Amino acid sequence: MALIRTTEPRGTFRVTYETVTAESAEHGDAAERGWLDWRGCPCDEYHDSCWDFRDLTDRLAGCYAEGDGDTVPRWITLDPQSDFWLSPFWRDLAGEDALSVTASVHRPDWITDSSWIRVCRMLGWRSCR
Repeated sequence: MALIRTTEPRGTFRVTYETVTAESAEHGDAAERGWLDWRGCPCDEYHDSCWDFRDLTDRLAGCYAEGDGDTVPRWITLDPQSDFWLSPFWRDLAGEDALSVTASVHRPDWITDSSWIRVCRMLGWRSCR
C-alpha cells in the first residue's frame, strides 16, 4: 500500500511575494505576485517554495511584520518598508520601478500553534492581544 502525504514536508515553509509599482497602484493591484524559492527568486509552483527556518530568519527577519488578524495567524506579511532598496535580497526582488515589496510566510500544517507563534515572533510579529 502506498502512503500518500497530504501535509507539507516537516521543516518547510512556503513564501509568497508581491510588488507594487506606480502603475499597478493606480489600478489598485500588485504588479507581480507569486511564490518565492529559498534564494528569493520567483517560482511558478508552490512546491518549489521550500524555505527552512534559517532561510526565513536570514532573509526576512527585521522587517515590519503583520499577521492576518487572528491570534494565531495563518500567514504573516513582512514589509521592509522604504528600506527595501538597501538589501540586495529585497532590491533584486522588487525590480527597478517598484514602490514597495512584501513577502508572506504561510503557516505549514505540520507546525503546532505555539511553535508557529514562536516562528512569527522570531520574524518580528507581535500579537495584538
